[in-house]
Amino acid sequence: MLLTIIRYTPIWVWGLLAALLALGFWQVLPRRVARGQILALPISLLCLGLWSMAPGFAAQPLSVLLWLAALVACSALGRRLPRPAGAAWHAESSRLQLPGSWLPLALIVGIFTLRYGVSVGQALNPELRQAAAVLLPVSVLYGAISGLLLGRALGLLQLTRPAPATMTRHEPARSL
Repeated sequence: MLLTIIRYTPIWVWGLLAALLALGFWQVLPRRVARGQILALPISLLCLGLWSMAPGFAAQPLSVLLWLAALVACSALGRRLPRPAGAAWHAESSRLQLPGSWLPLALIVGIFTLRYGVSVGQALNPELRQAAAVLLPVSVLYGAISGLLLGRALGLLQLTRPAPATMTRHEPARSL
């Protein structure tokens, strides 16, 4: 049965997997990235999650709220994750130095596997497309994974902001 499922999987799915794996393996290497590149992976996976859940949102409107709640909560959690050791902003080149990490690749594989498994399950059992018992937990998982990646990226973007100037004792306070 597994071979039949793989054989009938559309070819574009394997192309998408290859692209996602390439993006994930790129995250494993130390690199310098511009501000906009920091958001590329989380936004890509957020869009994939939304695309995956769009039919579910229509079938179970509560799934939208659960997805959004998980996204917001895990974004806040992701922002508070410790910054990777060695992450540093280089103002002269406007690039953020990042050490390699396997976490994004693991999350990419997790999202793809979840999406593929849910799609196969729904193809084999079409009634699952409407089932709250499937759609609600899946929407929470998609929102949580996307939120963690987005929060991590937003936390990294904080490193690109200049530190606020601190007033010393020798400087008089200025009033506005």
